[in-house]
Amino acid sequence: MKITKIRFTLVFFLAALVSCASSQEHGGAGSTMFSFTKYTQVIPAFEGRSIPDAQMDISLTLIAAREAKLSKFICLLLYDGMSAKQYAEHIFSDYKKEFREYADDVGEEQVRSWSYEEEHAVKVCGSYAVVSKNFFVYTGGAHGGYGTTYYVINMNTTERLTLNDIIDKAGFAKLKPFVDRELRLYSQEVTGEPLPPGLPLWEGIYLEADFELDDFYPTESGLAFWWNVYELTPYAAGPVNVTVSWNELDGILNTKGSELAKAFRK
Repeated sequence: MKITKIRFTLVFFLAALVSCASSQEHGGAGSTMFSFTKYTQVIPAFEGRSIPDAQMDISLTLIAAREAKLSKFICLLLYDGMSAKQYAEHIFSDYKKEFREYADDVGEEQVRSWSYEEEHAVKVCGSYAVVSKNFFVYTGGAHGGYGTTYYVINMNTTERLTLNDIIDKAGFAKLKPFVDRELRLYSQEVTGEPLPPGLPLWEGIYLEADFELDDFYPTESGLAFWWNVYELTPYAAGPVNVTVSWNELDGILNTKGSELAKAFRK
């Protein structure tokens, strides 16, 4: 049988380098910095036996940096120090073992297909790169699991920027009300019901009234904040993505944050 997958929406084009519009028009300033390689493997549930649809499909589209120092940093950040090829082989090996153990446990009559997809994308603006790591996994049940992680990278210093790097403590206090407002607007967008400031967030689509600011990435219009399924919402509501504009972030960002804004802001 074919598995109907719940597809995640990617913010960037998958398996392709996307540079800022201004540099794109001149051939793409970041077009030689990264490359993508696709790795695939099909693992049958039982070696040497033909069991219809009993297999695991794995598809990986992985990023690699061409410059040596940045390449080493990307490998540490995304692949636990392995190369992209070694990382792919590691995933193939782990899932082969896990899928075969599952198949042997449930037997030929009950075994069902699994799948795993991981796709990386990148956006380059000036000396900054935003890498997205997206995955979808199905190992049985009503639906699969999926998620995205964003890595904001200063390519000159080979460091991953966190919110603590671009916003100080006082800035966080000013930022949270803007995010709260956007979360309320997003909840109303999904449900059609207004969620006024007086009501806690869990009166809308969210699981709780409080939220953590962690996964973020810069866009042309502002800082986007991302929560995967179950971090802030139930599965049916999907992931959450809201943006606070650069204009509202003026006076909130520190020096590093202002440099980041300058690179992305339009």
